[in-house]
Amino acid sequence: MNDFDKIVQDFFKNYQDRKMKKWQGFFLSDHTMAINKDKQERSVKHPAKDTMSIEDISLQLLKAYGNHRMVHLQLKVMNDDNQLPADIVGFVSGYSEDGIIVAGQKIALEDINNISVD
Repeated sequence: MNDFDKIVQDFFKNYQDRKMKKWQGFFLSDHTMAINKDKQERSVKHPAKDTMSIEDISLQLLKAYGNHRMVHLQLKVMNDDNQLPADIVGFVSGYSEDGIIVAGQKIALEDINNISVD
């Protein structure tokens, strides 16, 4: 056995693996930025707007759909953090049997709290 082999063997005889600690330095800056951005978005509180009746909501949606106007929808449904999610912004692209389609999402009329039309 040569000197190099002996040095390597001695090293691994006394080596203590740090397990996950050794990988903590490998987080990519993009990954860290995405985590921080997600935390920041979750910390923003969206205040509740005035609750509108289904008739008023339907009239605003019809006006927006007919004039191809952008809408801002606030939903009644709370997210996992028990807060109101950000408004859904987009154009009304159609109706389905149980609601509307805005920005590619199907939304039930009963789930809409408030709507504003640009």
